[in-house]
Amino acid sequence: MKKLALTLLAGAMLLVNVNLKAQDSKGGVNGFRFGIGLEGALPSGGLKAYDAGAGLTLRFSQGVAENFDATLTSGGIAFFPKSLSNATANTKASIFIPIKLGGRYMFSKNFYGMAEAGMTIAKTYTVKSFSGTTPNYGFVSSSSFTYAPSIGARFGGFDIGVRYEGLEGGGFMGLRLGYDF
Repeated sequence: MKKLALTLLAGAMLLVNVNLKAQDSKGGVNGFRFGIGLEGALPSGGLKAYDAGAGLTLRFSQGVAENFDATLTSGGIAFFPKSLSNATANTKASIFIPIKLGGRYMFSKNFYGMAEAGMTIAKTYTVKSFSGTTPNYGFVSSSSFTYAPSIGARFGGFDIGVRYEGLEGGGFMGLRLGYDF
């Protein structure tokens, strides 16, 4: 896992430090961009114990060829159990922190396909027991390989994308509403 983290860090440094020529923003090599996005998530597979997820991500992109950007995405997405009032010993709330490198290909002026891969760090809070009506929580950290194919559209600085984010043991459908600066 340390090798993966170091590889992702080296890739991020390369992405930020690459000095490429800038062209127009109509699909050419358009330099460095930074974006922020609101995330929504609908869990599937092993994550179905969660109701939904919401969070915030940051995306850095660097044009590397005509119609193609290298990307680095990270942030946090919180998932909550389907019912807090009926909490049992295995009910959890988690925060997923993805660190993904990838590429975005612009099919046209506004529409793109993107593929990213990396790792997700999960910080999980588990209700272990109750003291009367007060829950006692435990903290667990884990990490897993992540992949995320997506499609989306960009209009001016606005970005909307839909993706499936696969994790070991589960995944989720994600919607990102973002703005690029």
